[in-house]
Amino acid sequence: MAAANVERALEHYRSLAPRYDFFTRRINDVRLRTIEALALRPGDIVVDAGCGTGWCLPAIASRVGAQGRIVAFDPSPDMLSIARSRPLGSAAPPVDLIHAAGEDVVLPAKADAILFSYTHDLIQSARALANLLAQARPGARVAATSTKLYASWLLPANWYLRYTHREYITNFESFDAPWSRLAELLDDFRVETSGWTQHYVATGKVRGGRAG
Repeated sequence: MAAANVERALEHYRSLAPRYDFFTRRINDVRLRTIEALALRPGDIVVDAGCGTGWCLPAIASRVGAQGRIVAFDPSPDMLSIARSRPLGSAAPPVDLIHAAGEDVVLPAKADAILFSYTHDLIQSARALANLLAQARPGARVAATSTKLYASWLLPANWYLRYTHREYITNFESFDAPWSRLAELLDDFRVETSGWTQHYVATGKVRGGRAG
């Protein structure tokens, strides 16, 4: 099994962090769709896994309110620096920003929901997923989005995706179906995508609880 090259990714994000939001602005709509898929409620404790620059934090904060809580982590100190400066609004919940990788992070509270937004390498790590799901409440909602390959016969488009994502993604395992590991671990698992798009939204629930 291939492994993510964390050091190479961190080096890339060191220079990219100040420009990341601008370069990734075209995925803002699918990010918001994925947050909507979590069906967040006031008071929820939400984990933004691999939060990067924290683009998703304001949208999460507006849904969980001051009585909620956000726990966000990322292995890149440069991306976290941007996240720490991001305004969240007047009724923002407490936010824990943690410098850590998914395999090692210790969450300060049990999660009601986990967001994986453009964290392909993270959701290919069995250790990271086991660590995070073990720290969530039974029945916690999970939603993931990122890039995937088009249908196999769209070869030029798929070559382009691999080339343009070679710095963002260092482990191309399961690039045709990046949600594969999550599908094995979650209940009520669903994927919205098609062969004509490079995007997907996958949802499910942490095992051991009733639908909520």
